[in-house]
Parts: sequence; C-alpha cells; structure tokens
Amino acid sequence: MNRIIKYAAVILITLGFQFCSLDTPLYQHIPTEDAYEGIQDVQNGLNGAYQRFGYYTFYGRNVPALSDMISDISVASASTGHFVSINQWSFNEYDSYILDIWSAGYNLIDRCVRGINGGTALIESAQKHNFSAEEVSDLHGYVAQFYALRAMSNLMLVNIYGLPYQAGTANSQKGIVLVTTQPIKEFEQVKRATVGETYTQILADIAKAKEHLNQNENKDDLNQYYFNEAAIYALEARSKLYMQDYSGAKASAQEAIDLRDSGDETFESYVAMWKSTAITKEDIFTIVKSDNDNLSANALNTLYGSYRASISTFARSKFAANDIRRGLISGTHPAKFDGTATAQAVSNIPVFRKSEMYLIIAEANLRGATVDIPAAQEALFYSAHRNKDIESINDLPSTKDELIKFISDERIREFFQEGHRYFDLRRTGEKATINGVANYQMSSFVFPIPDEEVQAGFGVEQNTEWYTLVPKK
Repeated sequence: MNRIIKYAAVILITLGFQFCSLDTPLYQHIPTEDAYEGIQDVQNGLNGAYQRFGYYTFYGRNVPALSDMISDISVASASTGHFVSINQWSFNEYDSYILDIWSAGYNLIDRCVRGINGGTALIESAQKHNFSAEEVSDLHGYVAQFYALRAMSNLMLVNIYGLPYQAGTANSQKGIVLVTTQPIKEFEQVKRATVGETYTQILADIAKAKEHLNQNENKDDLNQYYFNEAAIYALEARSKLYMQDYSGAKASAQEAIDLRDSGDETFESYVAMWKSTAITKEDIFTIVKSDNDNLSANALNTLYGSYRASISTFARSKFAANDIRRGLISGTHPAKFDGTATAQAVSNIPVFRKSEMYLIIAEANLRGATVDIPAAQEALFYSAHRNKDIESINDLPSTKDELIKFISDERIREFFQEGHRYFDLRRTGEKATINGVANYQMSSFVFPIPDEEVQAGFGVEQNTEWYTLVPKK
C-alpha cells in the first residue's frame, strides 16, 4: 500500500514534541527499533500522534470541512477555490483533499500502533527497567490515549471511504485497511476489512483504552485537551450511534456527561467561548491551539475567513430570531472560528461536546426499542433552549416524528462548522437537497479511495462505480 507503507516503512520516529503543542518542529530522531526505550519516548510518541490528529490534513481542518462542504450547510467560495471540488461535487479519486485525509489518517494510525506496542512492552518489562508504580501508571495512561486515537481515526476513515453501518445486517460492505498488532511492512499485501470488522476493531480499541486508563492513578488529571475518560465514552457514544445501537449510545453518552460534570454555559458564555482557547464547560475533548501553534493559511478559521466559505441559506433558515446561536453568524459568515483577540487563525476545534451527548441521548430515546418522549425532550432541552423562545420542554414537539425532525435541525444549529452534517445524513438515511439535487440520499454515497493508493498494487481495491452515486443536476 503506497500511502500506508510510507508510514510503516519509516525508520525514524520523531521525538521532542512539547506536550502542549500540536505543531512543534522536528529536532531529534532515533531508530524505530530503539524508539521506546523509556517512558519519555512513549510520551513523545503520543505528542506526535496528537500533532497528527490536530493537523490540517486530518481533524484540524479537512475532516470537519469535508463533512460540511459535501452536505447542505456550507458553501465554498469559487473565487478562492478552497474546498470547491468537494462542495460542488467535482472531485475524483485524484482529489488532494481525499488523498490527504487518507494519508493523514494512516500516518496517525501507524504512530498509534507503534506507541501501543512500545508502551505495552515497557509495561511488561517494568521490573527490568525498575519503573516505579507511578511510572507504570503513566504508561497505562499513554497507551490508553493511543488506543482512543486509533479508534477515532478508524471511525472517521470508515465513514468516509466505506458505506454506512447497517444494524441487523452482516455489514460485509468494504471498509478500510485495519492496522492492528503490527505496522504494515514495506511491500506487504493487504486487503480492506469489512465495515462490520472495522467497527468491531473500533469497539475493541475503545475497550482497551478504558482498560488501560483504569490502571492510571492520575486519569482524572487528564483535561479536555487530551483523550480523557469522558472523551473515551463520548467516542463510544458516537460510534454506537453510527451503529444504530441506541441503548449503548445512550448509556455511553450519559457516562460521558457524568464524568465531565462541568455545569452549564450561560447564554452569554456560550457565544463568548468561541473567542477563547480556554477549556469551556461544553468541552469534552477539543484540539487546542495557541498564538504560537496555529495552522495559519491552513486553519479552519482561514477557510471560513479570508477564503470566504459561508453558511448556506438552508442552514441559516433553521435559526429562530431569538436563538442565541444567531450571534455566531454575521450575514452569510459563520463566526465560530473567527479566532481570538490576538490571532484570527487561532481557535480550538471541538471534537466532542456535551451538547452532542445530550442530543445522542434525545435521539436514542426516540429511535431505540423503547420510545420515551419525555426523556427525549428533557435531553433535547439542554441545547434547544438556546433558542430563548423555548423556555421549557412543553415548548418542544410532542410526537416522535416531529422530535426526530427537530433533532436533525438542532444538530445543524448546534454543530455548523464542526463537521457533523455529512455523517448525520449518512447514518440516518435522511434525504436532503445536495448539489442542487432534491431528495438525495447521502447514505448511498461513498468517497473514492485515492487512486495513488489503488494503483500502488498492494491490494487496496477501489469503491466500485462510486461516481455513479454523485448527485447530478
């Protein structure tokens, strides 16, 4: 596999990342076979994994931007050209955005596999190294985060390059290449796992993340800039929602909320929090940026700023006059990522927020085996009351179908710019007007595998006739 092997064949691993930085220059290299001789090596490897996760080619811009641009809530600027191919559905298997996400995802996965193996080996040889109990505890914490980052990467990749999970079926549709116990070796032949096998791996990694984190005595010290315990449960909740396991999604979402235990933002602080890089009461896991650590021209901020991407008329129509979230929209300009007072290109990028967990609980109470409308209304009220006209659950819809429609719209109001819309349309089967085509069903679509990967000849098959599913006017 051309792109995967490029990362598996690398014989150097980067050390020296500052733990608070997501874009620190490389300045020290050591051979891979000696890369994890000590605890600091594992921590440095984890820093590198976080850097890759938050870089613009993956979750730092491309993944959330692709999700909104391919759907019906964002509009790219033809004059600047950024994400126009995605927004206008003119992309193909040679598209740089599609290649970059694939490459970045596997770069991250390769780092995680090496970190898991290196960290686990040190735990198993702790007595030989004379590690203290506290040092072993720290190693478990690092390994837990590697597992969580790998699960998150696989979840994003399978939902871009594979068809949606369908509960009650074998899910034999092609998923992604799984990198599990060892990095893929140079010239090694591989094959794509099924979507079902991919989700099995995702849940297994989440279970391993929990297992290792529970052996970390300082797990409560992990804040929202890292894959803390609440974030692992949030990842599980999102994964199970995508699997239509509504009971499991609801339980994990509630656990994430309980673990976060942060209280609620006020109307004023909710609007203001987007102008700061401080941890908010909403945050469960966020990619942190700073004035000295930003993506500059490649930032999500810049895409919606000087590159003039905008929010669609359709999305703007979902906001009532008294909705405080209208304060995050100026004309057609969405302002969540307008930066701080000192740097326009600097904003944290939320990965999991409490609002998502409450909306998962609300939806699960409607789509699950047992419909509980009052429970759905109660969970929905958490974010819905940001429309000041909604003063109690009595102001919310009262039937199942009306509530499901309201939740779909609420997820637009709450998560515009944050990259949820494409994934929501896929998992629900909801029809939408996409690329000017009414009643298009996103759940039938899958992105192409990058041609560079397919043509390398190591066994990665293309998504057959993916182009026939593109909405055409």
